[in-house]
Amino acid sequence: MARSNSLLTKRCLLKKALNFSAFFCVFICTLLVSPTINADVCPPQRIDETARVIHVYDGDTIKLEGGRKVRLLGIDTPEVFSKKRAIPSEIKASGERASAALKQLLRNADMRVGLAYGQQKQDRYGRMLAHVFTKAGVNVQAKLIQQGHAVAFTTPPNDRMSDCYKQQEEIARQSQHGIWQLSQYHLKQVHQLPSVRSGFQRVQGRVNKVKQSKRRITFEMGKLWVSIYKKDWPNFSLHDLKALQGKAIRVRGWLRKNKKGYSMNLRHPDAITEDLTTK
Repeated sequence: MARSNSLLTKRCLLKKALNFSAFFCVFICTLLVSPTINADVCPPQRIDETARVIHVYDGDTIKLEGGRKVRLLGIDTPEVFSKKRAIPSEIKASGERASAALKQLLRNADMRVGLAYGQQKQDRYGRMLAHVFTKAGVNVQAKLIQQGHAVAFTTPPNDRMSDCYKQQEEIARQSQHGIWQLSQYHLKQVHQLPSVRSGFQRVQGRVNKVKQSKRRITFEMGKLWVSIYKKDWPNFSLHDLKALQGKAIRVRGWLRKNKKGYSMNLRHPDAITEDLTTK
């Protein structure tokens, strides 16, 4: 009986290996013989696993055969549901369009995908974290950004594709595709914050003071307090952060209202840039 179980295990492993090899061969051959496919944008450096998608929750979360959830790395799409707050109708509609676009991409790929996991493979909710590719070599995240359904958003330590995703976002933003037509995604000035809702925002302002405590570094920008907590300091140059005092910067992230005004926490340098257009 033990030998029989061992043979069965070996056959299962062989079957998985053959399925992976077949997918990878199709993946590579498609890139070589189909020059019309837009597979050269943010291409994979590797494929860790192939899987079948059985459900799309929203524009950036899917479910694989076997039950695992996968959060698409490097992007964020508009919310379609929240237990904590009401979602504005235009944001919900944009989230539904992102979900529909993701479903279409996956249907075109027969619901089969290649997964390239991040350095951190799982998030605090137990979801797998991966870059997702169709068998034709299309980077699903990059495609959603190009179509204006998602913003590029880097969460350390998973920043391997961040530069490429930022490039795609710049193109979509300049073309005013999708979400970039909505006021929530327009660049705001700090003095406009009293009329701005919570959620993802891009804000521009001048750093009046840089303060460092044992727990965090804080930029005071009028009614906006931008914080970088100690656990994320290794991602930044502390010298460069302190040198931003008196300078105009742009930040992006989740804006929250508090008693003093507004706050935003940053975890990666991609979320902050010096604004050279403002003197």
